[in-house]
Amino acid sequence: MTGARSWRIQTARPSKHPASRLSQPKFKQNRIIENKVIRECASFDHSLVFAKANGADIPPTSKGAGYVATLGNIYTQLVNAGATQKPLSVSAQNALILALDQKLDNMAATAKAYASIEPGFDDLFPRCAHLNPGEVMRTANAFLAKLAPVTDDDAAATAAKAARVQVFVDHGTPDTLVADLQPDLENIGTATGTREQSREQGVLSTEQISQLVVQGQVQRDLLGAIFRTVYSHRPDKLAVWVSASHVEHASHHAAKPAPAPTPATATGS
Repeated sequence: MTGARSWRIQTARPSKHPASRLSQPKFKQNRIIENKVIRECASFDHSLVFAKANGADIPPTSKGAGYVATLGNIYTQLVNAGATQKPLSVSAQNALILALDQKLDNMAATAKAYASIEPGFDDLFPRCAHLNPGEVMRTANAFLAKLAPVTDDDAAATAAKAARVQVFVDHGTPDTLVADLQPDLENIGTATGTREQSREQGVLSTEQISQLVVQGQVQRDLLGAIFRTVYSHRPDKLAVWVSASHVEHASHHAAKPAPAPTPATATGS
């Protein structure tokens, strides 16, 4: 059952959005670009930390302070654009959805069993259709609406929700049920097609992010020119700057398989 459900979620109906039908080479290329931007942002961050910690060494007659301020502004924009974070992978998102789906399935089973004591209780918590991630999300939101008190609830509604939570707690569910469901939904996203939507947003902001990275590189290199001059007779400090401003390079070399053993040659007696 679990395997079939996993297959359904991973092969949900294709989105109408062209961005969701990226070819594998295009997806891999986008991931390479994203990782490169993340590495550049890390360099900007480290460069800023060094520059601010050693601001007294920047000649007041130079433009160093301006370079630091500009680089800081660029880095803030990149952080706000989400360029410093790795996107959630499909496999990671599926794992979160499947875990939530299993939790909802357990709740539905409990509700069905308890319906023999309180008829109709299972109608409040029906089994998820398991058609796609969006269906899982809608089911989770529906369950939560029947369990989590809101400001508009009167005393009767609040008591009814507390009683429903207690039914699940009485049958093995942690008493943090509501508190657990809320972050589950936040971690996955609250709408069908969250991943497709984030892809579209990423495509729209790619050019802007690329321009910011180029501008940041210019400011970092200009700062580097100042520090190389200032620390020309202080190799220890210059080495720290070089290390801080260095951009890590991705490894393109996969581990080589061990060579096959050479067959032993039969020897005559």
